[in-house]
Parts: sequence; C-alpha cells; structure tokens
Amino acid sequence: MENTALTKGSSQRSQMCIQVEDLWKIFGENVERCFSPEMRASSKATILEKTGCVVAIKEISFEVQKGEFFVIMGLSGSGKSTLIRCILRLIKTTAGRILINGDDICSYNDQQLTHLRRNTTAMVFQQFGLFPHRNVLDNVAYGLKVQGVAEEERYIKAREVIDKVGLKGWENYLPSTLSGGMQQRVGIARALAIEPEILLLDEPFSGLDPLIRRQMQDELIGLQEEVQKTILFVTHDLDEALKLGSRIAIMRDGEIIQVGTPEEVITTPGNAYVREFVQDASPAKVVTAKNIMEQPKVLLYEWQGPKAAMHTFRTTMTNSIFLVSHTGILLGLITLERLVKLIRNRGNSLKEALEPDLPTCTADTVIEELFPLAVSTMHPIPVVDEAGRFMGEIYNSSIMISMIQEKETGETEESDKEESHV
Repeated sequence: MENTALTKGSSQRSQMCIQVEDLWKIFGENVERCFSPEMRASSKATILEKTGCVVAIKEISFEVQKGEFFVIMGLSGSGKSTLIRCILRLIKTTAGRILINGDDICSYNDQQLTHLRRNTTAMVFQQFGLFPHRNVLDNVAYGLKVQGVAEEERYIKAREVIDKVGLKGWENYLPSTLSGGMQQRVGIARALAIEPEILLLDEPFSGLDPLIRRQMQDELIGLQEEVQKTILFVTHDLDEALKLGSRIAIMRDGEIIQVGTPEEVITTPGNAYVREFVQDASPAKVVTAKNIMEQPKVLLYEWQGPKAAMHTFRTTMTNSIFLVSHTGILLGLITLERLVKLIRNRGNSLKEALEPDLPTCTADTVIEELFPLAVSTMHPIPVVDEAGRFMGEIYNSSIMISMIQEKETGETEESDKEESHV
C-alpha cells in the first residue's frame, strides 16, 4: 500500500514542469525588514509605509504541470508581469524558489541561465520585439542562429514554424510591412522555432484590435493542441483568461488570491474581490456539460430485439431512449415512432430504428456551445467521452435552468453584499 502511494506521488511530481515556492520580489533597501512576522502579515501598502520597500511579489506558491495552459491574470499593478519575469530570471528574486523540471533556477549562474533561455524556455512580449532590419525568415531563425544551428537547417526549421503560424509566403517581408497580428505571429514563430518546453507570453494580444485579438486567441488554442507546450500566459482580460486557460491564477497586490479552473473561478469565487472581478462573466462560457447532465432512467442495448425495446418504452412511458453497445459506446437514439415502424416492417435490429444526425457533446463542452445543439434537436443531447462511451444526457430545460440559477445566485450575492454595508 505504501509502495503504491509512493509511486503515485513520484509520478505526480514528475508531471510538474514549474514549481514556485514562497516567492518574493521586493524593491528597496534593507529588504530583510519585510520578512519579520509583523511585516509578513501586513499589506503591501503597510510595508511600503513602514519600511519604504515596494513589495512586487509576496509569498507566491503554485505549480504548473507539463503541457498545461496556465493563465496569470490581474489588473495593472497586481504583479503579474513581474512574476513571469521572475520565473525566467529576467528579474532577480528576493526570496523563494523557482523549480523547472526539479532544478531551482534561482541558484543558476549566468551560463546556466543562458542555456535555460536558449533551450528550455521562450518568451513572447506584447511589443513583439522583432528586429526591424531582418525579414520574417531571419527573425524567426534568430534563436536557432544563437544556438549555433547551421544556416540551412535553421532556415528549414524556420520555414516550418512560419507555415504553422499561417505566414507562409511572407518570409522575405520586413516587420514594418506586416499588421500587428502578423507581427505577433512572427514573435510566436520565433519562440516556437527553438522548440522550447516552456512558452511564456506576457499580454501578447493586448495591443491588438478586438477582432484580430480573438483570431489570435483561436489560433493559439489550435496551435497548443498541436504542439502541447507548457504555457504561462499573462493577461488583464478576464474573457481572455477564461477562454485560454486550463487553470487561472488571479493576482492582487503582488499575491495570488485564487487558483482554479475557469469554471471554479466563476462558480466558486474565493473571496469578495474575485466575486466582483468575475461578476460580469457569462457562466455559459465556462460551465460545462458534466455539471448539468443527468443519468437516463433507462437505456436500450444493441443485443435487445424490437419487442423487448417496446416493452421498455411502455413501462417507462417515454418517447425516446438511447441505444448503447456491449461496451457502453453510444450507438444512437431510438424514438417510439421509429421503433413502431421497425416492428411493422418486421425488422430485427434496433440499429435500423436510429434517429439520423444525432448531435453529441463531451463532458467539457461549455453551455455556450450547447445552444446550437439544443436548437437542432427536440431530443436530449447525449454526453460521450473520447472513446464515444455514453456518459449522460442533457435536456434543453436543464440548460435554461442552469443559466437562471447562475443569474439568481449572482443577484442574491450582490443583494447580500449591499445589505452587509447597511
């Protein structure tokens, strides 16, 4: 039993790509004064008043798994950009540890840091940071050149990633001839060219027009599905965080005040600040099918005959039932009308009575994506896993009720907050 637990623990640790432990970044003189028990428990403003030191990062701890899309979100001055620069050691930390693949990079010398930045990590900034006198191809190939990769090889690799970010045909153009969205694609391509394990993006889309920004978000999601990098993404935009992140860390005054999935952040805010921060976010964008699906009263199985199926319909007084295989794979939906027609035609297989074009969803499908499915059918929407196994069903009424409940919950919390101030 103990061996099993140890093996499991070791496996979980091996999946951790980044571990931040009790991280501090303080600007000022005699910063050791900030680590007294009294100061540790004080606010950022109090520490500034009593010591003259500016606390940019305070007691931050979190972990990021390999392949995870982790978003750091906060308003201006929350410390999010300082944090991501500390993780890359562009800013020297005051205290704490930053472990990348188990190694504490806070103890790295200049040579080790250079190797880390050239081979393990890559960063994309808001301002693109492209060389204006180099064309797209040379900009993308620059990191490979620094690594010492031969010219022919680095250009082959650069062309591959240029194609991957949708800029094929633009290799010989200078950055000044490109739109903002295209320049950001060049920055992302340059980062990907060195094949980093970790990709850090500091508000890369905040300077773009809303339409281009949404397009870039969609492209980054598609790109991540393909390359599966560990991504740390900094933003001040809640909708962007909810759309991109598998988990979100919300920062305020240099501290992380909540870490959770987009759904957890919206449905169970950790405190009043987070609740206010997310109050205008639509639950339809984050609440998923698994939260509103139900288990059907009955199922039909492929080995059953039409007469046995008719008996099930009569005893349950229902108009439609899902059909599954021996292994639980969803085969489709059978309506009473189609079953009657099958029996009249002396059919033997229930598969002959299946409804055509049955829409399905997965447990992670958000409610917003269920709306068009609900409109397209009068029947429940089946929920299936990656293998196509039946997990549950969703009624149109469940979708509507979930939205009403979220709205009422938000109104109740707002009313309670107002009453507490009276």
